[in-house]
Amino acid sequence: MRFITAQVMLTLLILSSFPCFAQQSYTISSDQQFTVAGTSTIHDWEMVAKEGTTGSAGLILENGKLSKITSLKVEIPTKSLKSGKGAMDKNAYEALNAAKYPSIAFEMTEFLGITGTKIRANGKLTIAGKSQIIPLEVSYSISGNTVKFKGTHAILFSDFKIDAPTAVLGTIKTGDELRLSFEAGFSPKN
Repeated sequence: MRFITAQVMLTLLILSSFPCFAQQSYTISSDQQFTVAGTSTIHDWEMVAKEGTTGSAGLILENGKLSKITSLKVEIPTKSLKSGKGAMDKNAYEALNAAKYPSIAFEMTEFLGITGTKIRANGKLTIAGKSQIIPLEVSYSISGNTVKFKGTHAILFSDFKIDAPTAVLGTIKTGDELRLSFEAGFSPKN
């Protein structure tokens, strides 16, 4: 009996000397901004979504640093993107078929690693019902218990089979290339 107790104690001592890191569930906080920017035949433009976005993440932190992302999903209501110009917003929502596809979604499909504060991953971006796997390299920082992600990525309307919006009977044309930018904070779920 004494031998078994000594074995159990030794096993517990050995196991307790290894750090144990558990995944924690996070949810997107109000500290967020998603921007879509592009060009047209008359001026550059941008649309910004600051609210209404939902998201979740499975994150592992070790010694105050992010060591792994096990999952990450973000969903942006299409009509939360605003340019400050009603006619432009209306044309964008029509091009994105917002009535049929009310949200733009991103889901991480593969975590590739972290070097310093740079994260590499692949994810499925879905716009207007069409999905593409895109590579991402983003930076992260930690402020209190919030993990903040920041990055940009270029896409084409044509990658998602979307006709670039036009206005004034087609005389004003939007360029095919878009730049997606984001800053999003994730906080632990309560």
